[in-house]
Amino acid sequence: MNPKISVIVPIYNAELYLEECIHSVLNQTLRDIELLLIDDGSTDGSFRICEEYSKKDNRVQVFRNKNVGQGLERNFGVKKAAGEYIAFLDSDDQYKEDALERLYQKAMETNADMVSGGYADVCNHEIIKEHLLGNRILDSTEKIKKVMSDLISYEKKEGYDGCIAVWDSIFKKQLLIDNNIQFLSERDIYSEDLLYKLMVMSCSRKITFCNDITYLYRVNDTSFTNRISESVLNRITNLYDEIILRFEEFLQEFNLKERLVNRTFFTLRFNIKKVSKSRDVKKFYKMIFENKKLMGIVVTYKPNNLKNFVIYYLIKWKMLGMFYMFF
Repeated sequence: MNPKISVIVPIYNAELYLEECIHSVLNQTLRDIELLLIDDGSTDGSFRICEEYSKKDNRVQVFRNKNVGQGLERNFGVKKAAGEYIAFLDSDDQYKEDALERLYQKAMETNADMVSGGYADVCNHEIIKEHLLGNRILDSTEKIKKVMSDLISYEKKEGYDGCIAVWDSIFKKQLLIDNNIQFLSERDIYSEDLLYKLMVMSCSRKITFCNDITYLYRVNDTSFTNRISESVLNRITNLYDEIILRFEEFLQEFNLKERLVNRTFFTLRFNIKKVSKSRDVKKFYKMIFENKKLMGIVVTYKPNNLKNFVIYYLIKWKMLGMFYMFF
């Protein structure tokens, strides 16, 4: 009999936290699972750790591929998985002990194609913030469309509703296979998890939200880089294009373009803040001003507070000196 859930973990140079991650899966109260550890060309001791666990527990499968990136390794994992449901776990994070049992029980109770749980931000093994979803069932196309739209961005205010990552959820494998749902590479698109989640939701007949905290997300400032790169700007516009291409008609009654412009603006602002202390930060600002595609999207943004109003007009008027001073 196939396992109830296949947990897919792409790994790249993750030896520092990998054993905690693996323990959190193998010690689940739901025992009928499999764990797919996919090494993406690590140069540290990650692969050795994976092999050691495969010898200890026959539920563990280990694969080793080239350095192709997390998104494509997840696609590889889905092809190899035998479980009824698929879960994606990041190699530096953990599950709560009963996470998979709670999510699977909800899936069985509601016959859901996708079940999402709450998550907690964790630093030094202490929970610093909880993100709860509430107990809800989305059992109509209109309900699903509304949640999808708010996940992209609120229409009239800052931010979005929900978790854009895939690791808070389990997904019915047959739905993924039947609809050929695959990750795009994170090297080509920004927030590939968001796009994947939207694709799953658009094909689902029923989605269940569970209010329990099931996932422990490690807050790790070292994972954020301040490296200057034009590729991030292209990946932001690629996300805009992909969502328009796939969902413009599906979400037309929810003002998709305005929501996407909002997301593009606050994603750009987030990246500006990340690189604000780099010695080459002016180079990055010039890249923004010279990126016609990105500027064409951003200038249609409608500022919703004073800070965004200032940033918007500094970008629109390409005021490099004042932009540099502001940040």
